[in-house]
Amino acid sequence: MDSFFIIGHRGAAGEKFENSLSGFEYALTLDIDAIELDIRQHSGELWVIHDHELDRLTGTEGRFDAFDDPSKLRLLNHEPVPRLREVLDLLWGKIPVNIEIKSSDTASLLLDLLEQYSSIEQESHFPWILLSSFDHRQILELRNRNCPWELALVTHGIPTNASRLIGQIQPFSWSMDDEYIDFTFIDQVQHQGVRVMIYTVNEMDRAQTLRKAGIDGILTDYPSKLKEYQLHDQARTI
Repeated sequence: MDSFFIIGHRGAAGEKFENSLSGFEYALTLDIDAIELDIRQHSGELWVIHDHELDRLTGTEGRFDAFDDPSKLRLLNHEPVPRLREVLDLLWGKIPVNIEIKSSDTASLLLDLLEQYSSIEQESHFPWILLSSFDHRQILELRNRNCPWELALVTHGIPTNASRLIGQIQPFSWSMDDEYIDFTFIDQVQHQGVRVMIYTVNEMDRAQTLRKAGIDGILTDYPSKLKEYQLHDQARTI
């Protein structure tokens, strides 16, 4: 195992407003391994927002894909919904980024945007760019288009076609829901060379249990707290 990765979920969703520019700026200061964010496409542009429905994050009724102009939306912290290109401009080459695709027909737009950025010399065990989704068709599309970036699968439960998916996609990692932990299944995935990340882990005791069980990393809403745990744990082993 290269490391026990601490990944800021939606930036640092428990500490700053999720998927916001200020949240990403804050997460940059935490010395964590990566930042995870969510994207949706709208009229040929990629936007960083998790929910399909707008109410929880913006106080506006309706669906994101039905809203006329996403640039007019404001998050509840009064910031605009960021474009992915704005976030990449902020984070590129400073910290690895896990981009999770939330909308359909997004893979092609994402590849086109990423092609506009210069290559980054690898300095981390975690990929500079990791592309993931619950929609495995889009991840397979990225693989079939010779995507130069690492790929990841995301699931809620235990799939029945895991070996086939791994063979087709050859993912860097698999993100699994903490509510559906099956260590026999996880062991099978890891033995096929795929790292396993668990979401969303917000308690130090749980993080410690997962690390001792051989999990490769966690996504957390409280990356500063979990990073502090990791540093303390490392200090005890020196």
